[in-house]
Amino acid sequence: MRSWQADAQEALGQSAEATLLYAEAAHLAAGLNRAVMLQEQAALLLQQGDFEEARQVLERARTLYTGPRPGTDPNDEGLNLATWHYLMAQVRLNLGQPEAAQDDIREAARLEGLSGDPSYGVALVQGQVLSHLGQLEEALEAFGQALARATDPDRPYANHELGVALLDLDRPLEAREKLEEVLLVPDYPFHPEVLADIAECDYRLGRLPEAQLAAEQALNQGAVVPASVVLGNVALDYYHLDDALDHYERVVREAVHGSRDWVLGHQMAADVMAQQGFPDPAAAYAHAQQALEHTPESDDWYVTLQDHLSRAQALMGSAGGRTLN
Repeated sequence: MRSWQADAQEALGQSAEATLLYAEAAHLAAGLNRAVMLQEQAALLLQQGDFEEARQVLERARTLYTGPRPGTDPNDEGLNLATWHYLMAQVRLNLGQPEAAQDDIREAARLEGLSGDPSYGVALVQGQVLSHLGQLEEALEAFGQALARATDPDRPYANHELGVALLDLDRPLEAREKLEEVLLVPDYPFHPEVLADIAECDYRLGRLPEAQLAAEQALNQGAVVPASVVLGNVALDYYHLDDALDHYERVVREAVHGSRDWVLGHQMAADVMAQQGFPDPAAAYAHAQQALEHTPESDDWYVTLQDHLSRAQALMGSAGGRTLN
């Protein structure tokens, strides 16, 4: 009964209530049925961004897998365990553990393969994990598999991932074609992000007015970070340095600390300030320092940032009569 109520609440979009009902259903169930209810609860916690609690719930579910029981279909346990690994892969990826996520999603794919029932979702998460690890060609193949398995409601999600993967591979024309398909789906919930990705495609294709227009639309619709990156790049190409700096500083304010966009915002802000002649050396120093902490020595940016840091520090020292340690 609780599981039916939870299903109904979830269908109505009442995810918090559904999460509690799945927890109650798990408490009342036993064995594999309890594991399934816990996994339903974890899936909703994932949607809500509560990754650590989702991990704890999944760990409890894992202890309930003890092997097929007499008189039961062994595929049932195998497919439910595949779902467990699929969910745990997403949890680990969101907790910053992509290598562990890769182990889980591989096991989910293996278990699905044994049952002869490969799914769209597992292929999609495989692609996301591979993208995160920088294995872009393999990610593209996984997203292609996801698209081949997708039902109509899932196709825009797969096409969006494909578009981003193609963009990461610096294939903006192909990426744009996939992203345009997604824009044709009126109820796709990530239209602002798609617009920002299209803006990035246009920027790379040298279509600066089109890139600026799409990025402004994306910014107005809420895709603040990716749109601001494109707007900063366009402004810099036009040598509108004050505008570019405003956009990159917005990226720094709005992006997740330590994320790729956050690091890029600091890198570009420091670089723009250097081009301006360091009107505010303390701010330039801060941007360069933050970026350096997250930029490997092998990156081309590393030497540039060190130079910006040294020049800003020298200017601060000459202005204040001392240098910083």
